[in-house]
Amino acid sequence: MSIRPKRVRYGGPWELSEPRRAPAGSRLRELQDAMPSCPGGSRPVLSGDGSERAMLIGQAPGHREIATGVPFAHDAGRRLVGWLGLAGITLDDFRQRWYVTSVGKCYPGRRPGASVDSPPSRAEVARWAPFLQDEVRLVEPGLLVLVGGLAHRHAFGPTARLDDLVGRELDWEGAPGASVLALPHPSGASTWLNDPAREERWRRGIELLRRRWAELEGEAS
Repeated sequence: MSIRPKRVRYGGPWELSEPRRAPAGSRLRELQDAMPSCPGGSRPVLSGDGSERAMLIGQAPGHREIATGVPFAHDAGRRLVGWLGLAGITLDDFRQRWYVTSVGKCYPGRRPGASVDSPPSRAEVARWAPFLQDEVRLVEPGLLVLVGGLAHRHAFGPTARLDDLVGRELDWEGAPGASVLALPHPSGASTWLNDPAREERWRRGIELLRRRWAELEGEAS
C-alpha cells in the first residue's frame, strides 16, 4: 500500500442517520440515558446499540458532531472512513456495526486565539471516564480502535506515544480480550503524519485492522 494517508478521503454520498442507542431497558441504555447533557442541552455524542463486535474511541466531538449527534460527522469523519475503507470497512459498516464513542462526549470549544478545537480538559476527561469504562465493559468489543493521542493516553497513560502504538497489536486492561489498535487522529490539524517516516506505521496499522476486521466477519458468518 503506497497511498499517502493524508490524501485518503471518502468521496461517496455522506448522509447522516440518527445516532443509534441501545434497546430500552438494557443496562447499556440505562448508562447512555444517565449521561449528563452537554452545555446548551445537547446529548452526549455517541452511536451504538450494544450488539457491535467492533468499537472506536475518539477524542471528543466537534461542533458539527454536537449539532447532528453523530460521531465523525464532518471532514475528519470523511478521512477516517477513507482509512477504514482501505481495511475493508464500509461507511455502512462503520455507521451501523461499530460502537463509536469518545473520551469526552461534549464539544470542548476552540483553543484561545486559534482555529483548532481544544482537547477536553482534565476535569472533562475525569467526568466521562466512568461512563467510558462502563461502555467498554458492557459492549465487550472483540476489536477496539483508539483514534488520536488523547484516546491513546487514556488507555496507556500520560507518556503514551503514537510512535510506540500505531502499527502494533496492543493489550489494554480496560478491554480484556479485545484486539486493540491505535490510529492517529484523522483531523487535518493533526501533524503526526506530516513526517513521511511515520506513514509505514500507519500502513501497518491499517493492515492489522483489515486482518482483525476480516476475522470478526468470519466469526459472524
